[in-house]
Amino acid sequence: MSIEIRPVREDDWPAIFFADGRAFGTSYTPEEIAKRLPLLDPSRFRIAVDSCPGRAGQVVGVAGSFALDVTLPGGATVPMGGVTWVSTATTHRRQGLMRRVVGAVHDDIDERGESIATLYASEGGIYENIGYGIASYQRTTVLDRRLTRMRADCTVVSPGVRMLDETADVTAELAPLWERFRRTRVGEVSRDETYHDALVDMRNTGTDGMSAAYYLVHADGFAVYRMKMDWEGGLPAHTLHLSELAAITPAAHAALWQTLMDVDLVGEIHSRALAIDDPLPYMLANQRALRTTVLADGVWANIRDASIAFGARTYRADDRLVVESDGRRWAIEGGPDGGSCKPVRTRPDLTTSHSGFSSLIYGGVLPSALVAGRRMTARNDDALRRADLFFPISLAPNCQTHY
Repeated sequence: MSIEIRPVREDDWPAIFFADGRAFGTSYTPEEIAKRLPLLDPSRFRIAVDSCPGRAGQVVGVAGSFALDVTLPGGATVPMGGVTWVSTATTHRRQGLMRRVVGAVHDDIDERGESIATLYASEGGIYENIGYGIASYQRTTVLDRRLTRMRADCTVVSPGVRMLDETADVTAELAPLWERFRRTRVGEVSRDETYHDALVDMRNTGTDGMSAAYYLVHADGFAVYRMKMDWEGGLPAHTLHLSELAAITPAAHAALWQTLMDVDLVGEIHSRALAIDDPLPYMLANQRALRTTVLADGVWANIRDASIAFGARTYRADDRLVVESDGRRWAIEGGPDGGSCKPVRTRPDLTTSHSGFSSLIYGGVLPSALVAGRRMTARNDDALRRADLFFPISLAPNCQTHY
């Protein structure tokens, strides 16, 4: 079988959209394709094309990436390749195509000087084999508003939140707030104007029985939500679906949540926006009213340039640890004020695969958890204790941007 891995040409897009829809169980209308194309940079995509007789020209594998900046511990940001649209035709499985196509995308990311590649995994058993490790978690929550209220000491008479109307320039309102917010949360990424405009466009239309989006804006944050009506025998039990909540300050967080909980006719508030350490439960009169219904892997990371990636972040304690990753040894030295990462030959404190090494970058995964899960070994108990103090951060990494 002859398969060519090559860059994308403009006339390849219809076949690429067909291949993506085939893989993920959907289809794209011409209007949907027109809306998504401005988000996609063809120079960052690679495709596998079958040249066998009878199938010549068929796109049987796809992968690409977005150019993003990601926030690391300490607030520094570095260029990152957000890998996306990964799929292989069912008829061409077990031939190494996914590894080849994603490998070509990785080569492109490396040539662009982006020190980290990340992705969201549609299936959990795929990407560890090509160097990706879980770096953050995604939480699905349900808040039963009928069972609780904001505590009195968290409630203010005038929270300073306004609702945008249909005449508002949503991108102009939200983009500056997003740029400030994303620098406060490790794992969050940049959004350009094209991305903001595309989000607004997609949210202008109701979907899955839900309304178009509503926007709450505070001087230091915003929230985006949709509503789904439900009248239980004449009694209101609407569901508020919180799409995003970007709060730069604790005051903005409290004000936005107070306003969300004051929306009329709501029974439950559903969301996948909350970080695993979000303080909302402590602001409620009844903490049990907020339930985590799913806790799953979020972003998977693959370190492309360890010197840049680990050298750009800060660390919770002053120390120096040597980590061996797939036979290469790195001395990571630093503290709260900065760090460095250099190749060395000295004895490792921690030994792991590239996927285990990559899991450490955001500080949301304890080395001791990787050791307990047989993803890592430590030279001794003291080295592991020091590593658990060194790599983690005070706020859990989280990413509300899906790519």
